[in-house]
Amino acid sequence: MREGINPAKLDPYIEKKYYHRIIIPIFIPDFNGYFKNIFEVYKLCLESAWLTQHGKSAITVVNNGSCEEVNQWLNELHKEGKIETLISHSSNIGKVDAILGAARSCREDLITLTDSDILFKNGWQEAVEKVFLNFSKAGSVAPFPISRHLYYYSTSTQKAVVQGKLSFSFEKATVQNLREIEQNYLCYNWSFEKEYDGLLPIVGSSSGKAVLGSGHQIMTVRRDAIFSMPYNPSFIKISSGSESNWIDKPIDDFGFWRLSTIDTMVQHMGNQLTPNNLRTFEFVYKNETNPEPLKLPPFIPKKTSSLLKRMYSKIFRLKFDKRPLAPKLAIQIEQDRVL
Repeated sequence: MREGINPAKLDPYIEKKYYHRIIIPIFIPDFNGYFKNIFEVYKLCLESAWLTQHGKSAITVVNNGSCEEVNQWLNELHKEGKIETLISHSSNIGKVDAILGAARSCREDLITLTDSDILFKNGWQEAVEKVFLNFSKAGSVAPFPISRHLYYYSTSTQKAVVQGKLSFSFEKATVQNLREIEQNYLCYNWSFEKEYDGLLPIVGSSSGKAVLGSGHQIMTVRRDAIFSMPYNPSFIKISSGSESNWIDKPIDDFGFWRLSTIDTMVQHMGNQLTPNNLRTFEFVYKNETNPEPLKLPPFIPKKTSSLLKRMYSKIFRLKFDKRPLAPKLAIQIEQDRVL
């Protein structure tokens, strides 16, 4: 038996409060081995994300089967309002499946998918959003540049350069930016070659500039692009091609441009804090801005054939990239020794 009327029926509409969602997966099963010092890293990640986000954004954390101490910490952050949405899984369902499941339920126009070992600096969100406004077909934007991502699922952007829709040139990174790029490389255990990695592949529109290509450690994705990604679960805990095949490749396949900010707006921390991370965090302050709603340029995704993608990538390389082959990263050299 029902008595009365559900009050929600009298006022049924929901106001859209945010236009930018930040999704952070957390997985700490225990505090042994690899996870020994990682709790402090994740604390800094979430605190810096909360401090630097503007008033039209919100944080979703996906707790992917963490231990009880971590569960309690996340519940407390949720009560404090630092986490707007907390999704909890009793066991690890895999990084990609966790973040895409959360992303598909989002109503925001922009969705940042980030690893939990990222240190956010003030201005990262505004810098990323500016790229989306300046590039009508931007599908993903990373808040730090890596020149080696020029050929990492970036064919649709290369196609735009070949067709003359975007300008292209190589530009040297500033001294400060070069130092920060190198720090991120070293944190990933990558070797840094100044003459190669300090030369950024810059594309230009009538409104601004960005770096061609983006990675997946952290990137902001246009909501439309989320629905170009496979719906079937990966059943992969982490890596093993899951980020590439479920996130990066589909964005490129459907004609979205993959870009990065020119300046380095975040730090990668790894699984233990460094003095440099702590120094950087000292300068992070609360972002009190409350920007106007974002209006992205309209774009209808359309899948490109593999043949056309290969053709445009080859033309791009022949016409615009006269550099020698990229020097191998230290991690690649080590793999060669093993094989």
